[in-house]
Amino acid sequence: MTRVRIEESVGGPSLHLSSASPRKEATEIAMFVRTSSEEVVRWSRERIVNALIKETDIDADTAEQIGLEVEEQILRSSIKVVTAPLVRELVNSKLVEHGLEEARRYHTRLGVPLYDVNELILHPNKENANVPHGPEGTNLTLAESIKKEYALLTVFSQAVADAHLSGDIHLHDLGFIDRPYCSGQSLEYVKKYGLSLPNALSIAKPAKHPEVLLAHMLKFSAALQGHFAGAIGWDAVNLFFAPYIVGMSDRDLHQLAQILIFEYSQQAVARGGQAIFSDLNLYWEVPKHFRNVDAIGPGGTYTGKKYKDYEKDAQRFAWALFDIYMDGDGSGRPFFFPKPLVHMTEDFFKTEGHEKFLHHICEVASKMGNTYFVFDRGETAKISECCRLSFKLTSEDIEDAKHPWRMRFCALQNVTTNLPRIAYEADGNDTVLFQRLTELMKLAAEAHMQKRIFIEKLLALGDTGPLALLTMKRDGVSYLRLNKASYLMGMVGLDDMVYAHIGEHMHESKRALKFGLQVIAHMRIMSDRLTKKHNMKFVLEQTPAESTAYRFAKLDLEHFPSMAAKTVKGSLDSGGVYYTNSTLFDVGAPTNPIERVRLEGMFHPLIEAGAISHLWLGEQRPSAESLANFVVKVFRFTDNDQIAFSPEFTTCNDCQRTARGLLDECPYCHSKNVDGITRITGYFTKVSSWNEGKKAELRDRHRNEGLFNAGNSQYATGLFAGNGS
Repeated sequence: MTRVRIEESVGGPSLHLSSASPRKEATEIAMFVRTSSEEVVRWSRERIVNALIKETDIDADTAEQIGLEVEEQILRSSIKVVTAPLVRELVNSKLVEHGLEEARRYHTRLGVPLYDVNELILHPNKENANVPHGPEGTNLTLAESIKKEYALLTVFSQAVADAHLSGDIHLHDLGFIDRPYCSGQSLEYVKKYGLSLPNALSIAKPAKHPEVLLAHMLKFSAALQGHFAGAIGWDAVNLFFAPYIVGMSDRDLHQLAQILIFEYSQQAVARGGQAIFSDLNLYWEVPKHFRNVDAIGPGGTYTGKKYKDYEKDAQRFAWALFDIYMDGDGSGRPFFFPKPLVHMTEDFFKTEGHEKFLHHICEVASKMGNTYFVFDRGETAKISECCRLSFKLTSEDIEDAKHPWRMRFCALQNVTTNLPRIAYEADGNDTVLFQRLTELMKLAAEAHMQKRIFIEKLLALGDTGPLALLTMKRDGVSYLRLNKASYLMGMVGLDDMVYAHIGEHMHESKRALKFGLQVIAHMRIMSDRLTKKHNMKFVLEQTPAESTAYRFAKLDLEHFPSMAAKTVKGSLDSGGVYYTNSTLFDVGAPTNPIERVRLEGMFHPLIEAGAISHLWLGEQRPSAESLANFVVKVFRFTDNDQIAFSPEFTTCNDCQRTARGLLDECPYCHSKNVDGITRITGYFTKVSSWNEGKKAELRDRHRNEGLFNAGNSQYATGLFAGNGS
């Protein structure tokens, strides 16, 4: 007779046959168990006893007693074939009966109910609009569901887990608990060291040709996507490509730009079928911190020149990239990725040709909406990514710029606070409101510390661990420079909080606006204090809130029904409800774009990790001149960090053509098999992939139609000049 012993596996204990003789007291039953290791084995109570002793802290006698009780229960049921999950459920039930709650927690089986798996396979998951529905997407979602459970049970404390589950805070990307949040880096790393990755089947030396460099960049991006939950940002892409494109014809340069954009946008064969969430930081001028840096060229060797000597080549490549963005894809749709972020400094306006380039990128913004305008005023330098996140460079970072391959940044995690709920709990009391906000920020800091401890354990495993790529030391230090990591403190629903607390939206009165500023100023003070206390860089970030704004609103309708019903936006009847993203104003407020950008920009100096204002164009296509005028005024007369113009499109799934505006029918072939395209938060995607909360927000958005024509330029100038902040 064989017996079975229990070994731990990811999905719970696996049952394995053993040739050893059974213990005499083990009861033999003519019953078979279908195990999680895909075996059918003969029943043995000893498996239960061994598992309890190994996985929990209970003693052998208690384990034996529970094993007997479970065995008797199964015998009474007359079941002939028992599954391992059923046995574990019965054991857990007995642990609860015996008052052994902590043991039950350790003995929990992670997994997904059969019904949920069936739903996920058959129907799209709309938590992330960048995950297409398909076998790879299903694999990703199922894996995430198990890792989410694992994270809440083992990585985070009970207090943090409960706060997340109840909706006080939101722990982003729990399904990617074993990796950092997002990454920003320089192409110089790939140029200098080639493509030599842990566990790779082959090693590539530094590229000698621009097409090969592009291939290395793309492959490394895909590898990084497998080790980060969010965006992969690349700094000064056009500048660092410049030494490779000297003397290249316009035709070949155009082709290189086309390959870059199409390859990134078509990487829907990567993680979970997702395109790589990628960001290209671009400059018209050579940034100050790179001007006198020795340039690396083909083969990873120095060219003997400084990067300031490659300004014209860098400009040609930037222009070519926007030529491709202007054309759109094969059906005339805007490219979803990679996102082009154009940095504008004081030197931008002093650099020859900037007027034509600004006109060019504004024409792209008007036609396709791709351009992000990032304002680096004064001596500020930063690398931007992931909807609105940016890493502002310190004096130490500027020193690293002399060796650009060292410039690697990451945000380890994002934790978002539910601001409207704090207002419900405060019930009009300012003191209670700020006390509760302080408590939740301290709890968010604890969550960050717990995530860091977990990541440090994985990194400590080195090149044999799951994060081997992040521990490689091509330049003498680990690729992931944990000492440079930021820890994001996000927020959702500031405008809704203000409305719930004082009865006015921020665009409606100076009193409401002032209170909103006080809340964010308090959060900034707290993040600075927590930074000093824990020696970790806590920074505020505008949470994109693709699904968080929806989740918080739904949870608050359950826990604070009367208050939340008066505050949430959207439709209570349909369930499409949401809170306003981060510090943004009400999307439905008929505020003119000038005032919106100026007033929202008042919050941006307090939000160190990045902020943005969105301007919804609808089906309007304003002139490039009017947008260029607007952009210059935003730079000169506001504190706004970043803006993006968002048009709307309809794509036909039958004739594959694209039209302006959100339409119910294709204007070309009259098919109703159409889908909308516009920005969900910080990137374009199909509206059919949005959750109900975001669809409700889309219906509410105030389109700035007719406000960006040439006739309004003088009006805009007057308003900006009269209200500069």
